[in-house]
Amino acid sequence: MACGPSRYLREDERIHIADRLREKAGLLRIAADLGRSPSTISREIRRNRTVLHDYGTWYHRPHATQARAGTRQPRLKLPKISQNPVLRQAVQERPDEKWSPKQICHALRRQFPDRPKMHVVHETIYQALYIQGRGALRRELSGALRSGRARRRRRQV
Repeated sequence: MACGPSRYLREDERIHIADRLREKAGLLRIAADLGRSPSTISREIRRNRTVLHDYGTWYHRPHATQARAGTRQPRLKLPKISQNPVLRQAVQERPDEKWSPKQICHALRRQFPDRPKMHVVHETIYQALYIQGRGALRRELSGALRSGRARRRRRQV
């Protein structure tokens, strides 16, 4: 198919599944064609088959399935820090003093106890710092963190 597998099936993959099912191809063959796990194909068919009650048969409708999948996907949400200029300014001032994101969060709660829109969790600040290209905070702020890291380290599993 077009490119490597992503987390979600694309419409062309769903069409391929429907075509191959009409040809009576097995799940393993379809999965190999698409470079996907057989369980992914099985789950797709089980979740999205349309059953004809009169005959007990079923078929796969790829376009309707794709439309339903589009409505289930979460909508993009703007980061809280980028939406509120006062909050962004309050957060930007703190790392210059070598405050950690957790300390910034606690300070914001003390400074603005009656304004929940000014409260954030430390993860919100980390995401604003580490999202490359879209971050709400200046890139140089990440250098002001105690760790001095401009990029986030992966957790070891």
